[in-house]
Amino acid sequence: EMCIRDTPTAGKVPAPFARLLGCEDRASFDCLALAAPPGSGGVVLVPYLDGERTPNRPTATGSLVGLRSDADRSQVARAAVEGVVCGLLDGLDALIRAGAVTEVGRLVLVGGGARSAAYRQILADLAQRPVVVPDEAEHVAVGACVQAAAVIERVAPEVVADRWGLGRGPEVDPAIGADQAAAVRAAYAAARG
Repeated sequence: EMCIRDTPTAGKVPAPFARLLGCEDRASFDCLALAAPPGSGGVVLVPYLDGERTPNRPTATGSLVGLRSDADRSQVARAAVEGVVCGLLDGLDALIRAGAVTEVGRLVLVGGGARSAAYRQILADLAQRPVVVPDEAEHVAVGACVQAAAVIERVAPEVVADRWGLGRGPEVDPAIGADQAAAVRAAYAAARG
């Protein structure tokens, strides 16, 4: 099990795209993004709108590639979400390569992205893993309590979290196959350079 929290940089991406696409609220943006097929018809967003920390590119800007004359609003909306998710999964891949993470089961999503139907589904799709949005509200405070209890009890944090019944909530399963997910991630990697 791995907890994924959308980063402040990633959290900035949906709002400007929702505004540019004329969406009145997050729900309408989510519906628009989920209306496009996986891979957004070839449209890819590298979401470095205000620079990026990982990789360290503080002066980077975002790029939208793969636009064709038949592109529509839904493809751009989905590309925005897919770009953020691909960036998060690149970070997870880096943790795995570094040996900081050895096994990944389901993903637990917290933060602003957890409130987005598009974000939840696209994360499950591209990670090819179930995504759980926990019922708890104050994840930082709960996490600190779990860590403190684990130290006091001299047990792994997972033991405390399991005993306290944490990490339970609605679960989203992947709705696309591994080949489609790999194609989306490969297109993102090519655009990211």
